[in-house]
Amino acid sequence: MSKIEDLISPKIKVKFRDEEFTLESGFTIEETPAINLAFGQQDQKLRADGLKELLKVIVKRLYPNATEKQISKVDAKYSIDILDVFYQLDQTDEDEKAKIKKVLDKTTK
Repeated sequence: MSKIEDLISPKIKVKFRDEEFTLESGFTIEETPAINLAFGQQDQKLRADGLKELLKVIVKRLYPNATEKQISKVDAKYSIDILDVFYQLDQTDEDEKAKIKKVLDKTTK
C-alpha cells in the first residue's frame, strides 16, 4: 500500500528575482482550481480572476509567512516574474508560455 508521502511532488530549485528557492514541483489539489480558471476558460474575466488567484498561490509558495494583506499588495509589474515560477514548477510548454507572456505584457504595461 502506498504512503501519502509518495503522492507529494518532489522539491526542486526555482529562481525568482535572482534568488533561489526550494519548492515542491507540481501543484496540490487545493491549487488546481486557480490553474483551471487561469488557463481553462474562454471568458476573459474568469481567466483574469484565475490568473490573479494563481499568482497569489505562487507568491504564497515563495513566501509562506506572508499575510494575505501583504500578498494583495504585490505590485502587478512582477506578474511575469511570478508566472515564470509557475512555469518552472509546471514545466509548461514554450508555445503556451509565449502566448500567456504576450497577454501579461499587454496588461501590466
